[in-house]
Amino acid sequence: MKLTCLAVITLLVLSCSSAFAASGSFSLGLLSYDQSTQYCDYEVVAFSDPFTAGVHNLTTVCGFANDAAMIGFKTTIPATTGQPVTGAVYALADQVIDAESGSYTGLQIVWVTKTKAATKGQLKAGKPFGWSYYYDAGGNGTDYLGNYGFLTTTLGAKSQAGAQKTSFGSASAAAKQKIQ
Repeated sequence: MKLTCLAVITLLVLSCSSAFAASGSFSLGLLSYDQSTQYCDYEVVAFSDPFTAGVHNLTTVCGFANDAAMIGFKTTIPATTGQPVTGAVYALADQVIDAESGSYTGLQIVWVTKTKAATKGQLKAGKPFGWSYYYDAGGNGTDYLGNYGFLTTTLGAKSQAGAQKTSFGSASAAAKQKIQ
């Protein structure tokens, strides 16, 4: 119910602001920074600048019971920050840990994404990266870069061994320790 209400409000905000800003949508898969893993989760995002909202898809390929809602805005991360994803990006609050656990955990993920898949040239060069997330356990000094990598047109994939890997695996393990 809460997810549905959030989606309706978000769509209303995006549709009302669309007359004044650039708008569009994208669906992109997540490839690890070393290009060794195509993750099973992927992002489906709509934007009407400066606002954005979307879904972190966990159900279609990963097999979770819930997808995660995402909501945020367009911003710029300067290259001087040393972060893996810089330039014009969307920064979104992502409820992926709550969606995986099926309950409110209080743990936060900030998702950062560009809007286009990496080109063959970018993959060969090993940069620039297109997505990253930051994990926070309530502002108690545990904030950290969780993972990052390339955006692809492949929407979800199973690993070669048959086990599904998510882009947020390490955050998920940390969350489970925190809520136990």
